[in-house]
Order: sequence, then C-alpha cells, then structure tokens
Amino acid sequence: MEKFIQNLDLSSKGLWFPITLLTIFLIYIFFMPKRLSWREIYFIFGTTGYVAITIDVFLMLNYLDVFDLGRDPKQEGIGDFICYGIIPSCIAVIFLNYFRQEKKWLYVTIFTILSILSEWLLVQVEYMKLKGWQTWWSIPVFIIVFGFWLPWQLRLIRKES
Repeated sequence: MEKFIQNLDLSSKGLWFPITLLTIFLIYIFFMPKRLSWREIYFIFGTTGYVAITIDVFLMLNYLDVFDLGRDPKQEGIGDFICYGIIPSCIAVIFLNYFRQEKKWLYVTIFTILSILSEWLLVQVEYMKLKGWQTWWSIPVFIIVFGFWLPWQLRLIRKES
C-alpha cells in the first residue's frame, strides 16, 4: 500500500492545480444544462481521454520529450493522469455541450483561450516543466481539435445512433 501511495506522486509541486481544475470541471459537467445525452458524454469523454493520453504520453513525452509533469519525469502520478486523460475530456464535453455550428469560431476561440490559459497556469504553478516547447505552440493544436476534430466526432456519434 505504501508503494501505491508513493507512486501517486502526491508531493509534486503544483499538483493542487490539476486537482482543482478536475474538481471544477466535473462539478460543472454534472450540473450544466445538458444538450448532450449521457451516452454522448460517455463516448466523448472516453475517446478524447484515449486520444489525449496517446498523443501526450507517446508522442510528446516519449518521442519528442518536450515537457515533463510532476516531480519526477520518470514516474507517472495521479496528476499526470488527470492532465493527460481527464481534463482534456472534461473540456471536450463542455465544449460540445454548448457547441453550435452557427457560432463555431466563437466557441473555438473561447475554448482555445481556456485551454491555453490552463496549460500556461500549469507551467506557472511549476507542475509542468517545458523542455523546448512554448505554450503558444499549442494554439494550432487546440484550433484543430475544437474547430474540426470534436465537431466531426459529435457528428459521427449522432450519425451512428
């Protein structure tokens, strides 16, 4: 049990920030007026988490090695899981819950700013350590995710139901 608790990496500087974001986003998702069904939320949450973990852990960390999270870069803790898999999923669910095609670029802009701000704050509280990456380089990624991938995913889910 002691090894399990040690592996959670609970002593990382700035860990409070991803935990706070997670708490705020999950509470918001449960109480927001729903335009998405629980089935859609479940699917969006799972696929977004899977894609985010795959891209962040395998591409950004293992191959490009452009940032580290937590105290020990070689140890994946609870904060890493929250940052890689849960926070992006929460943001995707909230985005798609409010998304309307006629205001697409307004929503893309708002959620890109929210995502960049979250990433920047992770760096400021020293939970994320950049190694050759600049936070603003994430802007095109967020525009692609919010502008194209997530709306496509929602259309696909609704087409299949």
